Amino acid sequence: MRRKILIIPDSYFGNYSGAFVAQIAKQLLKEIGCTVAIYSDEITENQTEADGVEIYYRNKCSSTANWFVSKYKANYAKVLDDFKPNAIFTLGSVTNKNIIFWSMARKRGIKIISKIFMQDFFCNNYYANDEKGLCTKCLDHGFKECLFRNCVRLNDKGLIGLFKKLNYTINRYRLQKELIRTDAVITSSKQQIEFYVRYGIPREHCYKTPLYFNGDRLKKYNSTMGDYFVFVAQNRIDKGIHLLKDVLEHCNLNVKVVAAYASQKSIDYALQHFGLQSYVEKGILEIRNECTWNTNLGEVVAASRGVINLSIWPSTTEFVLLEVLGLKKPVFTYKVGIHPEIIKSGYNGFVADTSAAMATQINELANNDSLYRDVSKGAYELYLQMTDWEGWKNTLKEILEK
Repeated sequence: MRRKILIIPDSYFGNYSGAFVAQIAKQLLKEIGCTVAIYSDEITENQTEADGVEIYYRNKCSSTANWFVSKYKANYAKVLDDFKPNAIFTLGSVTNKNIIFWSMARKRGIKIISKIFMQDFFCNNYYANDEKGLCTKCLDHGFKECLFRNCVRLNDKGLIGLFKKLNYTINRYRLQKELIRTDAVITSSKQQIEFYVRYGIPREHCYKTPLYFNGDRLKKYNSTMGDYFVFVAQNRIDKGIHLLKDVLEHCNLNVKVVAAYASQKSIDYALQHFGLQSYVEKGILEIRNECTWNTNLGEVVAASRGVINLSIWPSTTEFVLLEVLGLKKPVFTYKVGIHPEIIKSGYNGFVADTSAAMATQINELANNDSLYRDVSKGAYELYLQMTDWEGWKNTLKEILEK
């Protein structure tokens, strides 16, 4: 009998990273002989795709969705009754999905698989870090840390702020009771598995496999050795924007860094808040506007000497990392999350403990063509290892056959 899998993603349509992951998950499951359906909150009524895949309408989860559940429960029950899945497969964040997605499936004897991209399962934010790096207060001591001990990321004050934190806290306690009973949890780093184990998920239920990624759009670019480095810029502390000035402070004057921004508004904010203006004036930093994958970001990266990835997000493989490796570019990272698990400095990329150490690596690569060629080769070899389609399918088969 063909297995029937209901995918519950963050997104399925458009050019979002979560949508790409969901589309790849669908294809992987189809290739191993499963019948697949999608449960999406991006549509207003049920649809059928050209390949026959059913897309079921899902109610968007509001902040009160886990308290007033009747409409969510009725909608979900109707989908489960109609499609009759053997397993559900949640993708991405867990807090934008109703707790009943796990509990109702479990009570019906439906296998539950969750591929979690964020830290919101143990943290009241999507990204469990502050400007200094990883925060595991709530993982180590319970969610009361957020409620009573000044969460490093939640700034809401007064009665409204208290109610928000109380809502977050109670719902995470309730969600934890379901997640620890999940049949399989998939991530892409050893560090994340350790988070799951400390959270209460049995180690034997944890699977490590790289983030689903389709590099087809990279094939049109011709990668060459350039004379500048790229920072794919976002004004978020989990992406390390506040650390860029610390790296630039230690770079030689012959180093050129291009900060690729999507909008002028973001550029203005960065110049005002992250201490970058002086480096623009010195000529070390150039800030470019309207750089996205839909415009010219691919060309900018492909013609560079390397990419500076300042992420201090203690989690999974990022799309930026995979895109850079797929374009055969040396990548500079901090020693956090998956980076030290897969990158060997000077062989397939660079890992640093500090901003000064990262700058030293950048200075070296800026003047060493031979090193660039060696690391470029290693970077692409790593990319091929991390985008192993057959490996992804084998992991899913192992989970489903248990």
